[in-house]
Amino acid sequence: MRYSVFDTHCDTLCSVLDGGKSINSNDCHVDMERMKEYENYTQVFACFIDPIYRDSAVERTLKLIDTYHQSTNNLPENVHAMLSIEGGEGITSLSMLRNYHRLGVKIAALTWNFSNHIASGAFEKDNKRGLTDFGKTVVKEMNNLGMFIDVSHLNRKSFYDIASISQMPIIATHSCSDSVCSHVRNITDDQFRIIRESGGCVGINFYPDFLTEERECSAQDIVRHINHFMELGGDENIGIGADFDGVDKLPNGISGVQDMYKVFDRLKKEGYTDVQIEKISHKNFERVLERK
Repeated sequence: MRYSVFDTHCDTLCSVLDGGKSINSNDCHVDMERMKEYENYTQVFACFIDPIYRDSAVERTLKLIDTYHQSTNNLPENVHAMLSIEGGEGITSLSMLRNYHRLGVKIAALTWNFSNHIASGAFEKDNKRGLTDFGKTVVKEMNNLGMFIDVSHLNRKSFYDIASISQMPIIATHSCSDSVCSHVRNITDDQFRIIRESGGCVGINFYPDFLTEERECSAQDIVRHINHFMELGGDENIGIGADFDGVDKLPNGISGVQDMYKVFDRLKKEGYTDVQIEKISHKNFERVLERK
């Protein structure tokens, strides 16, 4: 496969830790054997803190970080890995945040859908609740550390609170367009504008419920979201955040990393240039997250 890929979100670490799966070869959406078939493949592995671990979030976060390091210490030459946190329940203090950073965490989503001591999630019913006072100190410290804030699971108020404070590019690692498919987890055109103006990037999520309101979903629905963000001037601000191993269904014809190329093939058929496809497939997020 001729494409290079930078995918900013998968939940495969949970399958490795809890399900005893091997990161090298498995029946999940993501493994090294399939990733190495691409020219280059960079995968951001999320430490997803399920709400059931709310009372033991620090321990859970550290176990997932350990799983990441144990699993990615011998990668194929063309496969690269990066570490994120999805759910900030384990960020109990600024010192703990700094320790996660020392352990290699480069990205952190402050919530997962629901509200916590840092911010309000997308499912928060009180639209006036955003960042807490502690959350504001977390954002400032993440800026100091050079850690990226992932806004994918935040409610609108928390997003705008972060946008008013953060001095770094804003990223949404696995989100789609609310204008194309109305869903509380998707981002509005105005939010995309702010992300674009910050120099950040949005990774398109492959979960059908975020892609279309129709019963059938295909790679074309992924392209529809890319097209919309392109119309908003997002040539430098669109990427891929498939949410592999974090979703219970995928578009027709896509069953894991081995099918990622189908999205880029579809873009090419629609008239996207090789340069544009390279930006979407990997170069935009490389520029942001690797500061190229």
